[in-house]
Amino acid sequence: MIYDSLSQVKSISPETVGVIPEWVFESNEPVVIKGLVSHWPVVQYEAINFEEFKTFLQNYWLTDKPVTAYVASPEVNGRFGYNHEFNNFNFRSGRASLPDIFERLIEQERLDKTDSHSIYVGSTPVDGWLPGFSEKNSISVPGQPLVNFWIGNRTTVSAHYDFPHNVACVARGSRRFTLFPTDQIKNLYIGPVDRTPSGQPISLVDFDNPDFERFPLFKEALKVAKTIVLEPGDAIFVPSMWWHHVKALSDCNMLVNYWWLDDSTGLRGSPVTALLHSIMGLRHLSREQKKAWKHIFDYYVFESDEHELGHIPEHAQGYLGNLNESELSRLRAEIINRLNH
Repeated sequence: MIYDSLSQVKSISPETVGVIPEWVFESNEPVVIKGLVSHWPVVQYEAINFEEFKTFLQNYWLTDKPVTAYVASPEVNGRFGYNHEFNNFNFRSGRASLPDIFERLIEQERLDKTDSHSIYVGSTPVDGWLPGFSEKNSISVPGQPLVNFWIGNRTTVSAHYDFPHNVACVARGSRRFTLFPTDQIKNLYIGPVDRTPSGQPISLVDFDNPDFERFPLFKEALKVAKTIVLEPGDAIFVPSMWWHHVKALSDCNMLVNYWWLDDSTGLRGSPVTALLHSIMGLRHLSREQKKAWKHIFDYYVFESDEHELGHIPEHAQGYLGNLNESELSRLRAEIINRLNH
């Protein structure tokens, strides 16, 4: 197994249960906080299968509002992604209520592992579907986080990145996180950006059985990979843009995660939008033109902190200055206007 040779994610124990040390939020690398949410009632509740776990959660799902569930056949072995022909996904999705999904999960538990389907509900807002859950099952993170839950059996989420910072808390089961620095995108063999299983581009490498002939550079990524198995009550801080592969190792799993951004100004939009526009506007240019635009992007964007604007009077810096909401709105309107011509 590749995981035996990987370095471990830095782990700490909190001085106070439920409290994350402030320095963790400023870390440029992942940090595991052992036992951070061990006091949560959902963690302390003794349930060894979905039938018993349903007894606990049904106190909260006071709605039949459907959620999105993903289902994959036994031969997929829990790894959600693309089919062999690469013309579709290897799973199907549908809408159902949480009680119905739990009944389906209970059915799969009764089957032999070679016959059971992989099922999970991912990235679903806690307050929208489990009202009251957060009253006793929550932590404090910066800003105004999006709090979501993930429930399923033995499933694998392929390596991907998220723009927000992330604290993922294991409420039930155990999960293995395998993480890579942002610069490893060149070694992870990332799939399409526009046709993705769940919104983010994913690595096409099967981490449990990597094909090094097809993906030789993955060996380079493994040299800097970090891995950790989280047990119920543990949490991990995943910094913005770090690639992470998540494998649920138990038959009955639940994870609660918190996503937040350092800058909450929604007027700026998502960097993904800028990426897509750059693909459309720059990718087709000649090598020399790309080099020229790279210098321009470095100057105005990626290395902007290194360049002084003293040669431009502050009142004339325009979009290069510190923009307030009114100025951001004006810039946004100009971008939309340019895209419409």
